[in-house]
Amino acid sequence: MWIYRRLAKISWKDKKTNQEVCEHSGTRRELVNTIKTRKKYFGDIKRHASFLKDVLEGKIEGSRPRGRQRRRWIDDITEWTGKDIHQCTVEAQDRAKWISVSSQPLEQGRHRE
Repeated sequence: MWIYRRLAKISWKDKKTNQEVCEHSGTRRELVNTIKTRKKYFGDIKRHASFLKDVLEGKIEGSRPRGRQRRRWIDDITEWTGKDIHQCTVEAQDRAKWISVSSQPLEQGRHRE
């Protein structure tokens, strides 16, 4: 977002919201659409027994490399929905319920930019 502010010469002192900056520059915030798509895809994966489900749940054998653990996709899903992974899995089994969960807007401060 800072790049749009620099291009439009909008200072942070001007007290313009990110939405106003997007409208001024004629761009859309794609992060929200990406999050909705990822939540929908999570429900599709959880409803079907496949290799992707095993990968998502971390059931692949092997050793983990040293250092800080990487952020997992499941961590993002639990952060965006505000529920633990078990609740997300149960709700994803029911397609109608998961669509209602995945189409809910994010609360402020629930996602990183």
